[in-house]
Amino acid sequence: MKRLLLLLLMLPVMAFAWEPTRPVTVVIGNAPGAGNELAFRKLAQIINRTNKKITFVVENRAGADSVIAMNHMMQVLPDGHTIAAFNHMSQYVTQDIWQKNVKQYEYNSFEDVLTIGKSPLVLVAIATSAVNTPEEFSALLRTTQQPVFVAVGSGAHRITFEYLMLKTTGNKQLVRHIQFNGPAQALQSVASPAGGTEFGIMPLTVARPLIEAGRVKPIGITGDRKIAQMPNIPLLRKIAPGINIFAAWNIVLPPRTDRVIVDYYADLFARAINTTEYQEWMDQNLVFVESRELDPDGLRQHAQELRRTFLPLANQINPNE
Repeated sequence: MKRLLLLLLMLPVMAFAWEPTRPVTVVIGNAPGAGNELAFRKLAQIINRTNKKITFVVENRAGADSVIAMNHMMQVLPDGHTIAAFNHMSQYVTQDIWQKNVKQYEYNSFEDVLTIGKSPLVLVAIATSAVNTPEEFSALLRTTQQPVFVAVGSGAHRITFEYLMLKTTGNKQLVRHIQFNGPAQALQSVASPAGGTEFGIMPLTVARPLIEAGRVKPIGITGDRKIAQMPNIPLLRKIAPGINIFAAWNIVLPPRTDRVIVDYYADLFARAINTTEYQEWMDQNLVFVESRELDPDGLRQHAQELRRTFLPLANQINPNE
């Protein structure tokens, strides 16, 4: 990381060997409103303010937990004019289990660039739910005599649901997850009285507006520390120790993209991430970034850590359930 910061200080006097010559298409593997899109659009705003040469055009390709978008990325030219913002847990772990028969790539097929943000996941309930605490949710999973539905929008959300079921010995016959094309859609299903899902799991940054509006209520968050901006939300580790699962978003390029292009985007986005404006946006939106993941090598190492930690759990889950 010290080497990266040194290079960032040196690069203002250096010329890049490559720059985009036309608008850059940005493929988002979720429907509009997902955390990766929100983080990317903020970074694009910062970049566009100082770099008038680059124009980003967002293209949402939702479906099959980003597989539709990622299959598409396998077909585009590796010329630097198409990039993507995907989800860590989906790309690096869960798609190996739940989408293995439809995906046309491996977890490491793409050229990783860097992480652009992470957010704790929150378990929310419809405002009228009788459940208010992690302990009450755990008891419901074990003892319910009626169907219980939990809305999820990506692989990280699904693995959180499965982890909660495992640790609470939830009733798998009656407690089921419902898959949506993105976290915003999962959230709306919980917030709407006609949505049919009493609970949902999504990034806290996505759920926050409806939590503050009183349309859904937070039951608990992932990770091992409370959020200073919302200190009254309890930790889910009370009922599921070790639930260190986050919504996390990366920038990737198509396979076989030249390293000079990868380095261009790593520098471009790392500079934007390190601005005061983005740091303040992260604080306001309950997002953070690990400094060691701000370059391709660090992101690849993190991908391996995720696979070591969560693939054993994912492999225990029936992909047809």
